[in-house]
Amino acid sequence: MDSKKELVVTRHNSLIEGCFKLNLNEQRLLYLCVSKLDPRKALPKDNSFTVTAKEFTDQFPIDPKLVYKEMEDASRTLAERWVRTNDGKYREQFRWVFGVRYHDNEGKVTLGFSPWVIPYLTDLREQFTSLKLSQISELKSVYSIRIFEFLTQFKATGKFIIELDRFKDRLGIKNEYKRFYNLRMRVIEPAVNELREKSNLDINWRTIKSGKTIKQLEFIFAER
Repeated sequence: MDSKKELVVTRHNSLIEGCFKLNLNEQRLLYLCVSKLDPRKALPKDNSFTVTAKEFTDQFPIDPKLVYKEMEDASRTLAERWVRTNDGKYREQFRWVFGVRYHDNEGKVTLGFSPWVIPYLTDLREQFTSLKLSQISELKSVYSIRIFEFLTQFKATGKFIIELDRFKDRLGIKNEYKRFYNLRMRVIEPAVNELREKSNLDINWRTIKSGKTIKQLEFIFAER
């Protein structure tokens, strides 16, 4: 547990508010790499971040017999993933990583961040959010992790309100769950329940309507 608490993931808020969809092990691998950065400093010259199978199993509940295969699969698909951001000045779209190296028979994978993602991870002076990797290490839902990130940005107020369409867009499900009932039952409720059980947050949420149409979601939360 001590090693978990020492690992911190810090990103610019525009990246957290970006639109992307990653599977669980892609998120885990990405965050382990980000945790190796010092967000106050420039990117190391080699832009090379190696994650070992032991590091992965130390942080996340995963079968040691399967971990390298799952890391390899995650790194391969992560290399194809895109993220969209809008910081008010630019609307950008870019890949997370520019390259992947597999260390056969060594149980480790090396990634390099794409050039356009680097400003959202390094030399950060303002508008950034940090979380301890241990806070999300037990989560099994990708939506739980993303909602936890959203809430962490607003821990000073304990209130997070977001347009429903924007919420779906951020989660990479803009064109899914046309009926709100399905979104609630398959995304929101399972994620909130998992966060209540496995994170340090007490959470309540509600819909905000305009007439009969659901327009926004409001999350009220507190650390315990």
